[in-house]
Amino acid sequence: MRYRRAMMLLASADGNRVPVVIAQLLQADEGAVRDVIHRFNEIRLAALDPQWTGDRPRLLSPDKLAAYP
Repeated sequence: MRYRRAMMLLASADGNRVPVVIAQLLQADEGAVRDVIHRFNEIRLAALDPQWTGDRPRLLSPDKLAAYP
C-alpha cells in the first residue's frame, strides 16, 4: 500500500494529470489518486501510511477481553 501511494505521488511530481495518466498507469480509482495527492499536500510523508486497519473495530476493550476465561 505504501509503495502504491508513493508511486502515485511520484507520477504526480512528474507532471502527469491525475485522471488520465496516474489512475490508468497504476490501475487505481481516480478519486483515490486525488485523495492521496491532497492528503500529501496537507500532511506530507505521513500520507504514505494508511489510516485504516482493514478490520472492523473491536467490540470489547482489552480489559474486558482479559476477564474472559
